[in-house]
Amino acid sequence: MENTKEAILSLLNSEIPTEIHGVKILRQVPNTKLAQLNYTSVPKWEGDLSTFPWTFENTETIYFVEVKVKVNVDGHDKEDEAFEIGKGDDVVFPKDMKCGWTITEAVKKYVTSQFMRRG
Repeated sequence: MENTKEAILSLLNSEIPTEIHGVKILRQVPNTKLAQLNYTSVPKWEGDLSTFPWTFENTETIYFVEVKVKVNVDGHDKEDEAFEIGKGDDVVFPKDMKCGWTITEAVKKYVTSQFMRRG
C-alpha cells in the first residue's frame, strides 16, 4: 500500500512545474509523454557548445531531448541565481524574457514556436 501511495505522489509531483525567475520547468518528463505534449509535430532544433544572449519574442515551450545548459535570466545575474536545464525537461520561457545561455552539452530540443531571436 505504501509503495502505491508513494508512486501516486511521485506522479503528481512530476506534473507540477518548478518556477525559477519566471521560467516554468517540468523536470524529467518521460519520452512516452511527448505525444501528449504535442511535440511530435514540431521540428527538432540542435545546437553545439556555446554561450550567447537570447530574447524570447513569444512565450516559448521547449522539450529538451539532450542538453545541459545553464541559464542566467536578466535581472538575476548572480552566479547562484543561474539554473540548469537538462535532458527530459519541459520548459516554458515567457514572452520578452532576456537571458544568457551557456550550453555545456550539445542541445537537441523540440520547440513549439520559431519566433526566437538572439541578442
